[in-house]
Amino acid sequence: MQGSSSPDNRPVRGGRKVGRKPAFTADDVVAAAIAEGIDRFTLSAVAERLGVVTAAIYRLFPSRDDLVIACLDAAGATIALPEPGSRWRDVLRLWADECWRVCDDFPGLALLVYAFAPAPSRIEHVFAAYVAALAAEGKTRGQAMFALDFLGDSVFASHLSVESMRAVDERGDSGLDRIRRALGAGDTALRPDDSWIDRGAVDTKIDFILAGLEHHWPEI
Repeated sequence: MQGSSSPDNRPVRGGRKVGRKPAFTADDVVAAAIAEGIDRFTLSAVAERLGVVTAAIYRLFPSRDDLVIACLDAAGATIALPEPGSRWRDVLRLWADECWRVCDDFPGLALLVYAFAPAPSRIEHVFAAYVAALAAEGKTRGQAMFALDFLGDSVFASHLSVESMRAVDERGDSGLDRIRRALGAGDTALRPDDSWIDRGAVDTKIDFILAGLEHHWPEI
């Protein structure tokens, strides 16, 4: 049986083939981490997904936090910015819509922004663009940040709740299934329906906040 050879034709001990190491980029690592779950990925799982050893990841990202930051940057880069001349209501509705979309597109992001303290700093340029758009409508920086924070918190918290309703356990039951079973068939104040796994009351909350800002707009 003929053994394998190295590029200089020397036999390779054990007959193992010698080939080029798998090539991957920082973007590949970020994509793998996002696919694993932006809030819960491990470097070993990312490496396995890429077909490399964990040590190879450290050549591009010295720590898990560095990779978390890169994932946050990737998510933040997708956030749409307001068009020049947009009215303040349109600016804030776009912000709310983008907060929801980015949570949908990057599973685990809603939890990560609360668990990882530096998270807001990664979209400082996004905040700046929205603040500038609201300033053009006569709003102060403090007023703009109050509205962005209030809407962002409302949307992210709502998305966390939706994620728990969507989550499926080992038996194949969703969170919505489990809460329906826990409540039973009686008449209760809580009435879970399919809106609990979608935006549901989020748009109603957004409309309520926008209507309130028409009459009183605090600053932070």
